[in-house]
Amino acid sequence: MVRKLAAALVAMFFAATPALAQWPEKPIRVIVPFGPGGTTDILARTMQKVIDEKKIVAQPVVIQNVGGHFSVGARQVMTAAPDGYTFLAIHLALLSGEIVDPSRGISYRNFEPVALTGGFCFHPIVRADAPYRTLTELLTAAKERPNTLVAGVNIGALNHMGGLFLEQGFPGAKFRYAQIGGGGENFAAIMGGHTQMTILSSSEYQTYKANGVRALGYTGPARLALEPDIQTTRELGLGFDYCAENFWFAPKGTPAAAIEGMANALERATATPEMKDFFNKQAQTGQFLRGAAFAKHLVDIYQMIEPVAKLATPPQQR
Repeated sequence: MVRKLAAALVAMFFAATPALAQWPEKPIRVIVPFGPGGTTDILARTMQKVIDEKKIVAQPVVIQNVGGHFSVGARQVMTAAPDGYTFLAIHLALLSGEIVDPSRGISYRNFEPVALTGGFCFHPIVRADAPYRTLTELLTAAKERPNTLVAGVNIGALNHMGGLFLEQGFPGAKFRYAQIGGGGENFAAIMGGHTQMTILSSSEYQTYKANGVRALGYTGPARLALEPDIQTTRELGLGFDYCAENFWFAPKGTPAAAIEGMANALERATATPEMKDFFNKQAQTGQFLRGAAFAKHLVDIYQMIEPVAKLATPPQQR
């Protein structure tokens, strides 16, 4: 009787748990919850190319862009069947977005963490002919004339939080934030004289730096090899690092075999010369985390950004 009961319980367990014979048995779909051409999209497609060309997994990886607010694509993964063939490639926006607008009901806790594959940090920039030669000069001006220097951002997004981190590091400094958008829009706004400063990712700065803008600092933990003369925010006494790492997630309940298999694929790809060259050219870091170390890192990052992300919340949502 006891043996029959035990056998029945085992059968029930395996019936309720998605089974994978030999992952992957079909193409792997990766949703990028942003339009084509952005930092996350380029990272995911480069990773896809390396995985496919080196036959790191037995099935193709397919990238699907879902434009609009990142929560649209993230929700598609969150509600997808946890069969081991749908993944999300995203960055810090998943964590900060939960704080800025909790009404959307999207949290990193709604997913299975898979891996972290490098990341990018930020540059506060001004026009090349601006009177501010150093970040200290810019922040001093923002302190002496609060709410007069216009900072182009996407309200509630990563570049907005970058400006808020600067204010927290230099008490009394206060920018006037203008809703502009992402990197391309902010480059145009600053060159047109509509804004006096903005925050660009390290890779965006590599794209625009020869066209009339100047970086005043770098929010990473160490100077970039591509920009050895640009001091970090910690070197400048502001007391913070601020980076957006590349996160990979799966729907809650995804089988461990698929999570491990995808993490293995990402880890192998990250270690290739091709990906190392990509990270270098894109001014990105190339670190890799998975498993318990990645899960703990997510908690640490959330706690670090929470106070600043709350400041980025639009007034009507506070």
